[in-house]
Amino acid sequence: MPPVNPYSKYIKQYQANNVNTATPEKLMIMLFDGALQFLQKAKNAIAENNLQERSQNIDGARKILRELMRTIDLEHGNDVSKKLFKLYNRMAMNLIKANVQRNVEKIDEVITDLTNIRWGFQKAIEIQNGVITVEEAMKEQGQAGAIEHPALKEDSGNAG
Repeated sequence: MPPVNPYSKYIKQYQANNVNTATPEKLMIMLFDGALQFLQKAKNAIAENNLQERSQNIDGARKILRELMRTIDLEHGNDVSKKLFKLYNRMAMNLIKANVQRNVEKIDEVITDLTNIRWGFQKAIEIQNGVITVEEAMKEQGQAGAIEHPALKEDSGNAG
């Protein structure tokens, strides 16, 4: 058994305080970060052939995706909301396949999608808070090589 961290009580208290005092926007970013951490741990578990760790971490990421889906108002939302919901659902389904097939590539697809969506949310928050302009975010996107996911494009035939 690994040694107990003497600061673990304080770390948990700090983390709980962060969640309890976070803005809704910050909570969204924390959800993305949590899912990405789970997926990295799942990839490590696959490499180590650790069935329990793999399943637990993939399940953790799927639960976060389901929570993200729950936050979307499909009744009053626009097309982007509906397509984002479908994208989250596709990612959750890919994680089921990844778990069953021990497929790191499926996990990597989800990591890429989540990373891009997280980046977009982060930039939207920064724009809303006046930290950057839309033009600066678009320039940064071009420099980073980020691309719009086909499922979020208005007239993509792949959004199903």
